[in-house]
Amino acid sequence: MRSLAILDSTLREGEQFIKTFFTLEQRVKIARWLDRLGVTFIELPSPVSSPETREAIQAICALGLRSHVVAHVRCVEADVQAALDTDVYGLNLFFGTSTELRSYSHGRRIEQIVQQSVPLIQQVRAAGRYVRFSAEDAFRSDLVDLLTIFDAVVEAGVQRIGLPDTVGIATPRQVDRLVSLAAARYPNVSIEFHGHNDTGCAIANTIAAFEAGADCLDVTVMGIGERNGIASLSGIISQLYIHYPDLLAHYDLTQLMELELYVAECLNINIPYNMPITAPCAFTHRAGVHTKAVLNNPGAYEILNPTDFGLVRHVDVGSRFTGRYAVGHRAVTLGLQLTSEEVAQLTRAIKERAEHGSLNDEEVNTFILAWYEEKGSLVWER
Repeated sequence: MRSLAILDSTLREGEQFIKTFFTLEQRVKIARWLDRLGVTFIELPSPVSSPETREAIQAICALGLRSHVVAHVRCVEADVQAALDTDVYGLNLFFGTSTELRSYSHGRRIEQIVQQSVPLIQQVRAAGRYVRFSAEDAFRSDLVDLLTIFDAVVEAGVQRIGLPDTVGIATPRQVDRLVSLAAARYPNVSIEFHGHNDTGCAIANTIAAFEAGADCLDVTVMGIGERNGIASLSGIISQLYIHYPDLLAHYDLTQLMELELYVAECLNINIPYNMPITAPCAFTHRAGVHTKAVLNNPGAYEILNPTDFGLVRHVDVGSRFTGRYAVGHRAVTLGLQLTSEEVAQLTRAIKERAEHGSLNDEEVNTFILAWYEEKGSLVWER
């Protein structure tokens, strides 16, 4: 079985989301939750970002987590040393390698990037720490430039190379080609993928990277991050759950919902309606043909088992799309015994009422009981 590390960057990439401002207490609580869930790495910002950030790094390192705490650091001597002065497990070094970033960000030529990065990698290794080098904006970088840099950093002793789709430009096929090439060229070095969601491909690209040879996948809670964010933790877990379940054997998936609810509360936002697993309606079924099949066998329309995540499915009965089977099932749960004709009558009544607006569960139950009492009164009068 292939190994896989999930790196959660909620406390680094997620801090770049426009609504994010985590307090020290919130950062510590999120780190604990990620550790209970079972992620391999927790990525934090560079300690030079702010005094509070350095305090948070030390506080999280002192928790004694099973997850490895790593700092995301520029290839700058002062930044590297500041990270080495903390208790982080390792450093995630990065340097922009595309023409766009070399021209408009740091202004370095390829040979200068190599000259600046190699000694710092050697310094980190000499300090006995883990080190990754990431080529920022890899998918807009010239391939020869990219390989020239990777050849140098691999020779310098880097343990993992990163291929980030920094602007979300890549397609799954492009990701497959580049990651496959890197995996073949550097068989003794791990590969990390970090995919942004600017064009909606973050989850698909991240899974494509894994299938092409990447063994470390970057995520954040709800996919929060710079601009449109990156691949979401729940999205990647849902894909692994279906296609590579053995890789999630040591994860406590029941932690996911509470973690995402807490982060959403910190950000004062709702979990997006289409978020895999944790969306409010992720396991809600409405259409009549769906509800009948799901009540008979959940696997008919449910590829994820909600109970594995500590959740429950919901059958929506109070809409104009409801079916007799769902209505009859709800009546039974309320302790009512109805004939087939009575179920058909009740279904028509609910659908007529729902034409004026859907009913929630409590309203459905009240409606059914009132309908039943009225039916009984009519029978008694006769």
